[in-house]
Amino acid sequence: MSEAIGTPPAPEQGRSIAFSKRRYSPIPVEQSRRQSRAVEAAWRHFGEPGPVIAFLNTRNEVLDARPLHLAVESDEGLERVERLLEQLTLDA
Repeated sequence: MSEAIGTPPAPEQGRSIAFSKRRYSPIPVEQSRRQSRAVEAAWRHFGEPGPVIAFLNTRNEVLDARPLHLAVESDEGLERVERLLEQLTLDA
């Protein structure tokens, strides 16, 4: 009953290993750049984490999308989000 060094024991009958190795693909560089700019713009406008997170992750009627999703999707989407935040700042 010797096991090879470094080989984990087999799970007992009826039990499974409770974790798994998941591989995540990193976000493409351009999407990461746009995400960072959107977060920075929202942070400049709101200045607090709660409102920033809510704005970026809640569907916005003016944009007809969630701002973070729109910004990450394309440069045009990012520009729309930044313009909206600029307008909100001017209106405040």
